[in-house]
Amino acid sequence: MKKNLENVYEAQFKALQEEIAALQGQQDNNEREIAMDLAGGRMQDALLIMTGHQEMGKSQRDITAHLKTEIMEMEEDLIRQTKINGIVLVNCCVKTVEKGNKKMVQQHRLTGHCSFLDFQVEFELTDVQEDTTLVRTITDLNIVMDSTEFKDFSNFVSGVEDKRDLLLFFRTLRRFSDRCEDRRRTFQHFQEKYPCVVSLPGGCRAEVMQIKSPKLAGCALTIYWSIEVTNEGDITPKIDLLTKMPEKVLEMDSRKVIENAPDSFQSLLRILGAEASIDTVIQSVAV
Repeated sequence: MKKNLENVYEAQFKALQEEIAALQGQQDNNEREIAMDLAGGRMQDALLIMTGHQEMGKSQRDITAHLKTEIMEMEEDLIRQTKINGIVLVNCCVKTVEKGNKKMVQQHRLTGHCSFLDFQVEFELTDVQEDTTLVRTITDLNIVMDSTEFKDFSNFVSGVEDKRDLLLFFRTLRRFSDRCEDRRRTFQHFQEKYPCVVSLPGGCRAEVMQIKSPKLAGCALTIYWSIEVTNEGDITPKIDLLTKMPEKVLEMDSRKVIENAPDSFQSLLRILGAEASIDTVIQSVAV
């Protein structure tokens, strides 16, 4: 009886060992270690030196200096890339979900921002070795952004997810952010220049700027500045002038100046550009 119990315990213990080994193997396959592959154990030596577990010889000092140089070069490259494309990555996570002799599948998650637009991009990258050629494809793409106020851009993001075109997303994000920044800078400029005439109900990043006459009650103009984005990533700023006048003022406008103001404003835009055209409209109301 005692021997049978020992056999049972031994079998259970062996099964547990096998299960632990299987879980450890699964963890090794699923979690990717991001490390620098330095030949001849240089990374291990450098770590021992920096933690004080090994004295530093001449060759080891060279290794440490080389590591510091590489880190500085990578930091400088990251700063340079950020200045060029305007996209700042604050977090990056990579997880291997499948790994074989000819196929590897990894899940990537990138978190960052471009100007004031925050984003989180999750995508699945599949590498397949075909003879001497490595074929790399994005098999799944999910983009999370707080862009509900930008209807056109939200529609564009949905299209990018369907097409799994990550490059198109980042390229368009930068240009869209630049156009939003142009609008913010222009609205803020006029609010500071004409504080008694110009108001921004939704803030300087919104699409609307109101122009009210300080002398004529009820007379108001509205600049509506939208930024349209197509599914192909084409970006077009669209600026319209809307009028709101009392009925008596409209009756006195025999030349239809107010009625034709939106069309006249579009003509000004084509000749003078956005800033000069808006300034002209504001001065006409302020005076």
